[in-house]
Amino acid sequence: MMHPLPLLTPRRAHRRWHVSVLLMCGLLGGCVGASVEVPATFPVPLVEKVPLTVGWHVDEALANYVHSESLEAQGQWEIILGPSQTTMFGNLATGLFQDFRWVDDPLVANPGLSAVFHPMIEELQFSTPEQTRSDYFEVWIRYQIKMYDNQGALLGEWPLTAYGKANEQNYGMSSDEPALQQAALAACRDAMAFFTIQFHSVPVVKEWLAREMRGIGL
Repeated sequence: MMHPLPLLTPRRAHRRWHVSVLLMCGLLGGCVGASVEVPATFPVPLVEKVPLTVGWHVDEALANYVHSESLEAQGQWEIILGPSQTTMFGNLATGLFQDFRWVDDPLVANPGLSAVFHPMIEELQFSTPEQTRSDYFEVWIRYQIKMYDNQGALLGEWPLTAYGKANEQNYGMSSDEPALQQAALAACRDAMAFFTIQFHSVPVVKEWLAREMRGIGL
């Protein structure tokens, strides 16, 4: 004689459904999200240095920058970018200029410097393989670079956009965190590359360099 299947009460049915969803999320890795910190591993650009001493200002907003976002059915995601930014812009300045120093405030007089640069992050976006139906995590960062003279007057500003991606298939079962981390790191390195390549063609920079080179007889 076959025993009838036990009926599920609404509470028991909900509990079983909830457990099933949790198990599926754990197996598929689609509901847990990720929290990653971008490592401060950046190259120093190998280019002809500008023969000037400049200042760089990394404010608290940039030094502590964290992008946090909740994705439907994918959980909470977090990209901790701030701790890497001082190293990133320090290496960039080391490669581009004869010398540089950190300044606390670009809006006051900073004697002995030819200019002060103040980078900021205006926006960060990312996408997961589930969103794009691909194997890639992608990260976009939009910086804004402000440039001041050594008396604190704004000379000009310009945008700096960057993009990075990483294939989750390269990271085995634990693909979310390392792939997202590498995509964000690639975006930061892309920002360094574009800054280096585009620097001399930015209009405010061209005007500034012409004045400064005349001033030192070059």
